[in-house]
Amino acid sequence: MINKLRQDSFWMGLILGLLIPAIIFGLFEFIIYFLPHQIRDSNVFTLQRLILISIIPNVLLLRYYLLKLKYDLTGRGILAVTFIIGILFAIIHFLPTH
Repeated sequence: MINKLRQDSFWMGLILGLLIPAIIFGLFEFIIYFLPHQIRDSNVFTLQRLILISIIPNVLLLRYYLLKLKYDLTGRGILAVTFIIGILFAIIHFLPTH
């Protein structure tokens, strides 16, 4: 399994770049679900904040694959997904709410 993660492939970068933030996002949603209603319903845990928190591991993963392993294709895949998530954040953040 570890050897599968150590390959220089754009597709591997896309998979890792999507999988890691999805796991982090799901984990935070699971934790928030069990918080009391007063905390859960406050504006502390907004969708925008959860999206930003979930892409932090992508930055660390990108650094590992680019600097330590020198896997440029995998790093490009992770970077592409990170940009797409960032654009999604901007769209959600700047949409007018009624």
